[in-house]
Amino acid sequence: MSATQSVLPAVAAKSLRRLKWNELVRRGDFVADGGQGFEPWAGPAGFRADAFVKQIYRRLKSAPARILNAQ
Repeated sequence: MSATQSVLPAVAAKSLRRLKWNELVRRGDFVADGGQGFEPWAGPAGFRADAFVKQIYRRLKSAPARILNAQ
């Protein structure tokens, strides 16, 4: 495993927040991919975050540009 692969999930996690149970999932959200990273949500939108088995995440509104550009 390269150093880039092991650092990217930690950097990405700092720019994401977990959705609250009553927030609606939308395109542009992320789900954990099982390998300690995140992948874009490709499923349907409009349901509550607590209706899905995995945790859903959304980008922070005020994430530093260097974190967002590292993805």
